[in-house]
Amino acid sequence: MVSDRKFGERFPPKTIAIVGVSSKGGTSAPVGGTGPPGYTGLMLFRMLRESGFEGRVYPVNPKANEIDGVKAYPSVSDVPEPLDLVTITVPAAVVPQVLEDCVAAGALNVQITTAGFSETGEAEAKELDERIRGIASRGGLRVIGPNCMGFHIPSVRMTMFEDVALVEGPVAFVSQSGGHSRILLKHAPDFGFGTSKVISYGNALILDAPDFLEYLADDPETQIICMYLEGVKDGRRFAELVRRTNCVKPVIIWKGGLTESGGWAAVSHTASLAGNRLIWEAFFKQTGAVSVGSIEEMAEVVMTMLHLKPSPSRRVAVLSAGGGNNVATGDICAEECLEVPALSHRTMAKLREFVSSVNQGLMNPMDAPGVLAQDTLLKQVLQLLATDPMIDAIIVHLGAEFFLGPLGGARAEFEKAILESDQKNPGGVNVVVAVSDEYRDDNTEKFARELRQSGITAYGSLRRACRALRRFATYNEFVSRMGAQPKAEEQCYTRGKAPGSASGPAVARR
Repeated sequence: MVSDRKFGERFPPKTIAIVGVSSKGGTSAPVGGTGPPGYTGLMLFRMLRESGFEGRVYPVNPKANEIDGVKAYPSVSDVPEPLDLVTITVPAAVVPQVLEDCVAAGALNVQITTAGFSETGEAEAKELDERIRGIASRGGLRVIGPNCMGFHIPSVRMTMFEDVALVEGPVAFVSQSGGHSRILLKHAPDFGFGTSKVISYGNALILDAPDFLEYLADDPETQIICMYLEGVKDGRRFAELVRRTNCVKPVIIWKGGLTESGGWAAVSHTASLAGNRLIWEAFFKQTGAVSVGSIEEMAEVVMTMLHLKPSPSRRVAVLSAGGGNNVATGDICAEECLEVPALSHRTMAKLREFVSSVNQGLMNPMDAPGVLAQDTLLKQVLQLLATDPMIDAIIVHLGAEFFLGPLGGARAEFEKAILESDQKNPGGVNVVVAVSDEYRDDNTEKFARELRQSGITAYGSLRRACRALRRFATYNEFVSRMGAQPKAEEQCYTRGKAPGSASGPAVARR
């Protein structure tokens, strides 16, 4: 029976059969017209070969003797060795027949990329669902999908997209949307991390989010688990798994379909019942899962968790330029539930010794453009702020124009001042940068990305920085409340190292 076999057995796969690999060239349309555009059996077969997949791949096509110079087999049961994964790309009506072949061959994990099932709302498609459930239950098949992209596993050179690099790292992503998987994979390196496993599971007919979470909770390559969900069938089991996992590995969730229009879209996308907003708000409070609202926000929270030292506190000092900006800064921090406390008398007295108050404000938030433009002075101020007992994090907030004007050719010195202040302050205070622009032009994200490449934790706006810090603090409050203890054997994800470096990146929280 399916329930007797947890997902993860014979995974990652070493032997894969792809059913529905055309012997004819071209990858512009899916087999049978039932999958994502361009996502054909032939395309998947070629991607695995070109990416250097470390296992063996068998094309299955009853009308071909060989494909791209590789022997083809008429059915799954004709493949000469046990199969860890069978990927099905044939039209929906043919899928049950292929599943029967999988049972006869003793296959275990089956990925159905084909669409055209219950997400269509059609009666015939729902009947197909029931046939698949019956075959899977009888044959002990672990079915992923239908209507899904499958797996991206850099450690074994397995990919689901042609235009995405295989960058190893400590972050897993489980997603009902293949498109969201691609976006995260495309942009993860820009935020300084790679991935361990990415699983696109579509309609969740058999295997659902809890099955993949249970596997990743014990996966030694995974230190942070991200999820995009449209619905979960067994909410009680899922909540318990999240709560338990979250004590040792952060679980970050983007829950789609919380609005009425989003809920209907979720039904038509993956046939998921999205659920009530109030129920999900209670879920996040009880489990400690980190709630985000986009892939970009998810990437920023991951970056924050990987790079910052753990802190459940929300007290920040903000160093920026412009009195009007500081008014807005206070508002944004308050709206994101961060505190901007008054600096201690000692800190204020020390600041007045070497920072001019002419056209500058030394209260928190600090309006000090002259400090931002001089790396030596900036380092002094940051070191002083880091010793203030009222401060747990420092946000250096500057406009993109600073990189074109006051900083000019002094970018390297500025970056060094930030890095040294963050890494060497005795109080363990986190130092981050928020690059802002009134109209958010291309320079904003360009400079934030360049800072991240140098090892600095940088965000494309003050609000995004504050929101990530708030979510980070909330997570650490949960861990502290649950009394979770760090594992001594866990390695650190060190600043400035490339994702997937030989040191084995893990989470710097520990």
